[in-house]
Formats: sequence, C-alpha cells, structure tokens
Amino acid sequence: AVEAKDSEVLKNTVATISCVVTGLTKGLDAVGWKNSDGSITHGSDASADYQIEEGSYIIGSKSQTTVLTIPAAKNTGDALYTCVIQSVEHGKTSGSKKEKSTDCDSALI
Repeated sequence: AVEAKDSEVLKNTVATISCVVTGLTKGLDAVGWKNSDGSITHGSDASADYQIEEGSYIIGSKSQTTVLTIPAAKNTGDALYTCVIQSVEHGKTSGSKKEKSTDCDSALI
C-alpha cells in the first residue's frame, strides 16, 4: 500500500511531505517526486532547492518512507506533489512506476 501524507503549512515557509509504502519485504528499487512542472530533482542547496530523502527499508514495519522537503521560495501557493516509486517486488517490472499524489496546501495567516 502507498499512503501519501498531506501537509498544510504557511505560504513561503519550508514544507515537508511524505509517502509511506507498506507491505514490503525489501527496499524500493527507485523513489522520485514530481509536480505540475514535471520531475523534481534533489538540489545541492537545502535552503533553495527541493530535497528528496528516499528513506530506508524498515524490517519491523515492512515499510519505507520517502520525504520531499519544499523550500520556502518554492512554496508560494497550493500545489500537488506526486511520489513515484518503483518496486519489482510489487509486480512492477523494471521501469514501471506507481504514483501517489499528495497536496501541499499553503495557508495565509
């Protein structure tokens, strides 16, 4: 199962969203994120670029959590982010992807 965790944060602040994949017996083959502009790449500047943590496989819970950190400068309004995973174990052949979307709602306070 793949569960996306929605996040509601203030506009122009750092946002962190996650995607939890359960029912695994090994780590995911690949993890990525995308938005309406396309694929998101991990940047070298944590204060200005997207940061992607693939996460580690946890044996006890048979899960892996991937996290996307959205820098304040890119969190300017409501946005939809999609985690994209690859897992041969879950019947996905190499190159096949499962996608799950999550909202990052920015509130003005």
